[in-house]
Amino acid sequence: MAKYYDEIPESLIEWVRKQHMFWVASAPLGPGGHVNVSPKGTADCFHVVNSHRVWYQDLTGSGAETISHIRENGRITILFHSFEGPPRILRLYGIGTICEYGTQEYESFIPPETRKPGSRAAIVIDVYQCQTSCGYAVPIYDFVTHRTQLLRLHDTRESYDRASDATFSTEIDQKGLKAHWIRTNSRSVDGLPGLLTAPHSKVTPVSNFDKKGPRPKLHHLSSRDGDAMSSGATLAVGFALGALVATAVPRILSATGNLGMFTTRVNGHQAWAGQIIPMAKYYDEIPESLIEWVRKQHMFWVASAPLGPGGHVNVSPKGTADCFHVVNSHRVWYQDLTGSGVETISHIRENGRITILFHSFEGPPRILRLYGIGTVYEYGTQEYESFIPPETRKPGSRAAIVIDVYQCQTSCGYAVPIYDFVTHRTQLLRSLDMRESRDRATTSTEVNPKGLRAYWILKNLSSVDGLPGLLTAPDSKVTSLSVFDKEGPRPKLHRLPSGDADALSTGATLAVGFVIGALVATTLPRILSSLETLASKPSVWQ
Repeated sequence: MAKYYDEIPESLIEWVRKQHMFWVASAPLGPGGHVNVSPKGTADCFHVVNSHRVWYQDLTGSGAETISHIRENGRITILFHSFEGPPRILRLYGIGTICEYGTQEYESFIPPETRKPGSRAAIVIDVYQCQTSCGYAVPIYDFVTHRTQLLRLHDTRESYDRASDATFSTEIDQKGLKAHWIRTNSRSVDGLPGLLTAPHSKVTPVSNFDKKGPRPKLHHLSSRDGDAMSSGATLAVGFALGALVATAVPRILSATGNLGMFTTRVNGHQAWAGQIIPMAKYYDEIPESLIEWVRKQHMFWVASAPLGPGGHVNVSPKGTADCFHVVNSHRVWYQDLTGSGVETISHIRENGRITILFHSFEGPPRILRLYGIGTVYEYGTQEYESFIPPETRKPGSRAAIVIDVYQCQTSCGYAVPIYDFVTHRTQLLRSLDMRESRDRATTSTEVNPKGLRAYWILKNLSSVDGLPGLLTAPDSKVTSLSVFDKEGPRPKLHRLPSGDADALSTGATLAVGFVIGALVATTLPRILSSLETLASKPSVWQ
């Protein structure tokens, strides 16, 4: 379930370089501080220097939490996990250093020709430990493409700064990126210092962003949807559209008499690209409009941290179906399945802090963070069973984690790539159900060494920093019931993502249908007309 290393194994470095996104977790030391977790998904931002050092190009966001936390205590954790292929989780624990835009240190990592629009710092991490674990609870997704909205937004902002610098004005353009840094990136939400020098840098950002590059289309249809169109249906729709356009457009053009001026523009973003989504909004409760969206999400991420300056900040993906529940706008909870460690439980016991992250992989981009105070109800207690009765308990469930939400934040999510949900993995449930079956088969007072209770005693009694974890569950006399369907479908190992060249995409299928439909609509009338002409002529045999 988990292995620890003093450096990044060589075998994993190449795997890291192939990943399309990662997550960053950090936390202040104060007990009232907000634990942060942020998704990072812009292409070519993460770099491995060697087995002890990595860095990433930090693009401007809705806040400066990671920068502020590193300035205060240095702690940072990087999370990678597999969406495609064999499951895997990799965490890099390190000490971070901030190299702000406009400094020589920054340019030594990010020269002007490789800088991305909005880049505000190089975050350099000296890795002192890394951990791998199974990743059995992470769903299977297909990578589709990277979003470009964040880069386009920042390139526009930087254009105002360039124009201001060109006039030798000493004032900062309020529409520019540097003004945004001053407004939103100077301090964290807890008041810790953020960017210090970048907003006042005299370095003019160079524009090397390709504004005419492809824009990803808004991805509404995914393989998860029960009503998603099959290839045949897509072909039929394309055929119908092609036939309609081929017959209607000539009549329209004929009526207007303006053939040369007719142009079309197809842009998958038109449903929402014109809307400016604020970089961040804060609420004292979960907005009603977002509760239903939360319930539709297939996974979430949990971040927590100990108060000690040497403690490991944790971030964990959670992806087993039907584990997250919204009670009301101030309270949520999730069924916590047994994992390779017990960090979240230990951190909640010590200081209560917990942050839940959701973000969109499909449809319009969005990030939602829930900041709360957690309570742990262990397996075998009445409180646990009030949330998770035996008939809804999943194999390996060790606690109900209840979060009283005191604040939530939404932001744009422009840097999160587009993925298609495929299915949930079942390996974790199968593995834990097997362990529990050994506990059920044991009639003696001794703990079966291959059972789940033995695993809890071995792995879940304390965190990696030595904080208390599970207290009562390993000694509970409650016998777990088996409600897991062992005969249920097993997800196939997904090696071919939807982006592969040999996979015919929905768009390509639609285009093929469109061409065929247009061809039939334009040629069929001519063929029929020719046949009628032939039929009206006298037969040579008469």
